[in-house]
Amino acid sequence: MDSGVDELVGALRTAAHAVRSVTTSTADELRALAQVRDAVEAAMAERLSELDESRGYVAEDASSVSTWARRELRQDARRTRQLIRAAGTMRELSEVGQAARAGRISIDHVARFSFALAHVDQVEVRRWESHLVTVALLHPPSRVQSLVDRLRAILHAEELDEAWIAGADKAHLTLNALQDGWHVTGFLPIDVGAKLNVVLDAVSVPREAGDRRSASERRIDGLDQLLTRVLAEGLPTDGTVRPQIHVLVDAGTLQQALAPHIESAFEPVEPAVLHGFGHIGPNLLAHLTCGADLIPVLVDRVGPNRTVLDVGRRHRDATAKQRHAVWVQQEGRCDTDHCHHPIDDVHHRKRWSDGGPTDLANLVGLCTACHRHTHRHDTVLARAG
Repeated sequence: MDSGVDELVGALRTAAHAVRSVTTSTADELRALAQVRDAVEAAMAERLSELDESRGYVAEDASSVSTWARRELRQDARRTRQLIRAAGTMRELSEVGQAARAGRISIDHVARFSFALAHVDQVEVRRWESHLVTVALLHPPSRVQSLVDRLRAILHAEELDEAWIAGADKAHLTLNALQDGWHVTGFLPIDVGAKLNVVLDAVSVPREAGDRRSASERRIDGLDQLLTRVLAEGLPTDGTVRPQIHVLVDAGTLQQALAPHIESAFEPVEPAVLHGFGHIGPNLLAHLTCGADLIPVLVDRVGPNRTVLDVGRRHRDATAKQRHAVWVQQEGRCDTDHCHHPIDDVHHRKRWSDGGPTDLANLVGLCTACHRHTHRHDTVLARAG
């Protein structure tokens, strides 16, 4: 590097360290540094794209821009390709480019817009660009990706069923006995894998405080207990237990998620979501609901809808409908702060013995460990915010 570049680098380095002297707290310092970092990465993306298009790497004895970046920037090829794609996206979507150059969104945010341009209708991406940028300004890249996935599922619903059919054609499961155990290989279709995922989540929850087993070890132990129970009660060969499907009735739409106040003629039809997997197509939904017990739950009306769900003081135990409502309200996860284990038990917030009713407002879903802890410490739960 020449002396001018050396001076510039030195000035930038000094400015980075000087941030502390002009900020009032460590939090403010981190916010400022993050904005500088994002702006610098956006500039690097555009310069790498220029170097690639001009073939400037040849003059530095490199065979490609990725080779040059690996040598000079200590950057792997995948990151270089991501940055070059980001530069193209910043040119294609002007609002994304402005936000990235200002350091208001990160390169990882821009990568989600690159994905959208490649996999979603480009006209619709441009149509929703402003609202997606608004989301990116306030949320991490994963939130942008989830909205892009929803948009893709709405516009290309046929691809969801095509993926299901393709996965079903690849389905296989093999158990090979080895000297020290069994080797399992296979590929599960969407619906089968979702069922297995739910079951393994339920049976692999830590049951005691200080449980030091790894997640894999807990899954194996839980599967062992499940299989032992099935064999003890008899093989399920008669099909007498019907599957249960929660039908969530919600007024929410993609439009509301992206821009609550926008007036638009675009009225998307929300795809179904298979818990533990993601969006699924209408044909797979029809397949799953065939022969199942359908349980309608009005998501934003669960609380007030007590004429159906509330039992009152006549019964101590929650009804099946109340258990379903608690599961939906908490998205299947324990209500205790910082605990994300699946719900095992429905607990009275105000104890039944103290006059607490078996009403939905007084019920909360807990995992086994938190339920045991609550009773051990005689804790009265406050409703989570």
